[in-house]
Amino acid sequence: MDKFGNFLKSAEDVANALGTSGSGQIDRGDGKIVTWTFKGQLMGFEWKYIGVCVDKSTGETTTAIKQSKGGAIEHSMRDLFQRLAARKAL
Repeated sequence: MDKFGNFLKSAEDVANALGTSGSGQIDRGDGKIVTWTFKGQLMGFEWKYIGVCVDKSTGETTTAIKQSKGGAIEHSMRDLFQRLAARKAL
C-alpha cells in the first residue's frame, strides 16, 4: 500500500476510535420503529458523514451525506418522514 493509502487507512482507524459511527432507533408510534445510523469517512479530501434511516414497517430507506453527523441524521430523518407522509404511511 502506498503512503496515501496508508494515510487513509490510518485516518479511518483514528476516526473509528473517536466514535464517528453510531446507531439508534425511535418508536414512531404503534410499535413502528425507525432505525438510524451514521458513519464518518473521507470523501475526496473532506470528512463527511453518511446518515441512513430505515422505517422497519414499510422498508422505506433514506440516506443523506453531510459535513456533520447531526446534519446527516437530521436530513435523512426529515426525508424519511416526508416520504412516509407522501405515502400516507404515518
